[in-house]
Amino acid sequence: MLKLVFKFAMVGLCGVGVNMMVFMGLTALGANYLLAAACSFAVAVTNNFIWNVLWTFKGRAGDKSIQKKYVSFFVISSVNLGVNLTILQLLVGYVKVGETLAQLIAIAMVSGLNFILNYSITFSQKRGNQGKENQVAYETDCNTNL
Repeated sequence: MLKLVFKFAMVGLCGVGVNMMVFMGLTALGANYLLAAACSFAVAVTNNFIWNVLWTFKGRAGDKSIQKKYVSFFVISSVNLGVNLTILQLLVGYVKVGETLAQLIAIAMVSGLNFILNYSITFSQKRGNQGKENQVAYETDCNTNL
């Protein structure tokens, strides 16, 4: 599990980079910060999905089509976007935090929820496969520690 969290965090950090490049580019062009956040989200979520399928959760949820996984990932990410935008608006509008710092804080706050929901919904294994995965992970850990 720790390995998955680490990989998800690495993909997330890359996604933050993608998100912030698009966000700062759009705000530099004069776009409203909330619109810029929504656009940067759309680019970053697709980037994150690709890397999570290919690396973080490689081979998990093999019973689900790539389309079904993407829709699930996108819906979960959209819920997180709503939370992100709410936090962003509160930080900028009421706490008077700068837009870029506020966006970074908002992203950090929704990251844990994002992992939990995607692990348990988008990339969930069928019950029979979960035990097998845990057994393989245990056997690998056991053998490497001998």
